[in-house]
Amino acid sequence: MTATATSELPPLPPLGAGQISALLDHVIYEQVLACVDLDALYRLEQSLTLLAGDLDGIGPDQAGNLAKAMLDRALLRLPDDMRRYLRAAGWMSCDGCEICEEEARHAGRTGPPGQSRPPRSRG
Repeated sequence: MTATATSELPPLPPLGAGQISALLDHVIYEQVLACVDLDALYRLEQSLTLLAGDLDGIGPDQAGNLAKAMLDRALLRLPDDMRRYLRAAGWMSCDGCEICEEEARHAGRTGPPGQSRPPRSRG
């Protein structure tokens, strides 16, 4: 594209606050999704389905639903576990910024930001 062709394009209309928010949300979602190994999650779900299907009294549909529910539960734990990991690693600690204070209130902690709770039992 030449310089004259570029100058002939009409200016883009400004985006509204809602449009900007939706665009940012989409961009962040795509970046987070790129960090997830979807193929590995699919293989795990298939493996869980096969294992559940080997249990007495579990049919194919029930095995699939059980595997999906197990994987969904594990995925729902990720945000809290990820934040605990980041706090323990010291990546989220700061000198009491509003974001850390809000995160601490949301987590139900009363200690200073960056102070991690003991990890939950995995057993």
